[in-house]
Amino acid sequence: MNKGKLTKKEKQELYAHTSKFFVDIAKLVFAGVILAGILKEDVDTLWLLTCGTLVVILSLVMAYNTFKLSKK
Repeated sequence: MNKGKLTKKEKQELYAHTSKFFVDIAKLVFAGVILAGILKEDVDTLWLLTCGTLVVILSLVMAYNTFKLSKK
């Protein structure tokens, strides 16, 4: 065994699964923002949309970067 070091194929698989994880996080946050907006709970709408959008964009950027790493 390589004493804790990952092979190239293992790294690619790890990055691919991490990319899928970040996409799932983005989908869940997007759904949460939509639900919170529909339910009209005691939440500031501007704050909700701003933070939700930033988290979704950040998650998608992270997903894209890890996807690119999985293809190297």
